[in-house]
Amino acid sequence: MVTQHPQTPAADPQRQQLLPRRALMLGALLGATGLTAGCSPAAGSLTALGADETDARPGALTWGWRLPTTWDSARGIGYDVHVLSLVYSGLTRLDPNGELAPDLAHAWTYNTAGDAVTFHLRPGLTFSDGTAVDAAAVKAGLERSRDLPGATSAQSLAVIEEITAESETDVTLHLSGVNQQIPLLLAGLIGHLVSPTAIADGVALNLHPVGAGPFVLEEYVPGSHARLVKNPEHWNAEEILLEELRIVPRPAEAVTFAGLSSGQYDLAHIDDSQIAPLQKAGFQITTGLCFNVHTIEVNNRHAPFDDPRVVEAFNRAIDRDAIVESVLFGHGAPDWQPFTRGLQGYDPSLHRHWDHDVERARDLLADAGHTDPIAVTFHVLTGSDDLSSRIAEVVQAQVAEAGFELTLEMAPPGAGQKAAHSYTLYMYGFSGRESPVQALEVLYDEEGWMNISEQQPEGFDAALDLVRRTPLGSPDYTPRLQAATRLAVVGATPHAWIANWNRAHAMNERVTGFTHCRHTQRFEGVGVRS
Repeated sequence: MVTQHPQTPAADPQRQQLLPRRALMLGALLGATGLTAGCSPAAGSLTALGADETDARPGALTWGWRLPTTWDSARGIGYDVHVLSLVYSGLTRLDPNGELAPDLAHAWTYNTAGDAVTFHLRPGLTFSDGTAVDAAAVKAGLERSRDLPGATSAQSLAVIEEITAESETDVTLHLSGVNQQIPLLLAGLIGHLVSPTAIADGVALNLHPVGAGPFVLEEYVPGSHARLVKNPEHWNAEEILLEELRIVPRPAEAVTFAGLSSGQYDLAHIDDSQIAPLQKAGFQITTGLCFNVHTIEVNNRHAPFDDPRVVEAFNRAIDRDAIVESVLFGHGAPDWQPFTRGLQGYDPSLHRHWDHDVERARDLLADAGHTDPIAVTFHVLTGSDDLSSRIAEVVQAQVAEAGFELTLEMAPPGAGQKAAHSYTLYMYGFSGRESPVQALEVLYDEEGWMNISEQQPEGFDAALDLVRRTPLGSPDYTPRLQAATRLAVVGATPHAWIANWNRAHAMNERVTGFTHCRHTQRFEGVGVRS
């Protein structure tokens, strides 16, 4: 038997930049930043809570972020993980550095063959409704997430063929094959566990979550706010310093200063354009790279991108450094692959792969027989953040110099990723996955959700299967994972990777202990001054 315990490497100093607080000069701020709006109600404000709710109360913090699309993790998507991880816990989680860490399970053990893993639960835990967190509860929760019709977690959990309870605190997942990625796979939305009592009673989890996370949802008004209170029964409750966490939509740029100054927000997610003026105003800023990467999905089934020379020319026509400096205000980092620097899966040999070279791009197009501009429709999702549209506009101008004539078109509302399979170029953002193998599957498997080409490179399945079979602590794990990344990026190219996202928060002087997290934002150790 091989017992695996998560190991967290030494913190990477580049993973977080904490910008120091400076003396607040109201007059200078209003003159320098142009944030002249007062405390009047505006989009993203807290007015729905009532005036008394905006008062700074001991133990309470207001976070300007985004509300989830659902409170049911089995149906959650993308950024839902940040809020849902406050009310749910899984067997494992990712720590602030994006490394695997224990959660409801304190350890896990694979069998010798690697096709079954036993999780060892912390004893005496309960869900927020008082139901025991035991092996039977784990079985009920994971089976629901795997078998629920329409669940976003279903495909990923299909690898689990059977779940057995060895004791109250030991539960074994029997797999369809050797797969050492399970602890990572369960470290986010896919692994969130629901009370079996709530499942049996048919509780509407999309509005009334019943989990074993550090907080409990006390009040929810869709589109307005969510009020969470501390869960005293959480296994790590001593590190949860907040008694109450209020989540509201992030403030509009024009009212961020006023909202933070008045206490309408204590903490707010901000755009890169706001970092410098808010820092200059004296607010503390946390910033750093996260799992997210801006990308253009490229359909290799559509001419002329079925020619690798055209794909390379398109990539070389994009000046990623210029995009970072202009659109991202110098934050983030140019990238040529799906993994952020410092994360497992990141392959250093791909850095500046197909770097910016307009002359080379023109030569490639000429070699491919394209002497006239290549006219292509470039889709951007309607309702997506304005940042994606700005990046698309810059790309449009850049690639024109090489001979691409892009016409920007907004994809129909609600079309989403499924409709993207009919597009040739599609501006999107990849939010990463807890398991790097799952990330590569989503992006490069011929049936991958974000592989609009529906093609994969030769040898991809074998390379990915080798990674699945490799224990996370093995010295072979990282080289094999990097080799799979390299094969996917060089051999398939259904993506033109643009830049890693920077995630920034601004906070007023009430907030203590808040740190940048590379994946899921966590609140252990976060407090407020009275």
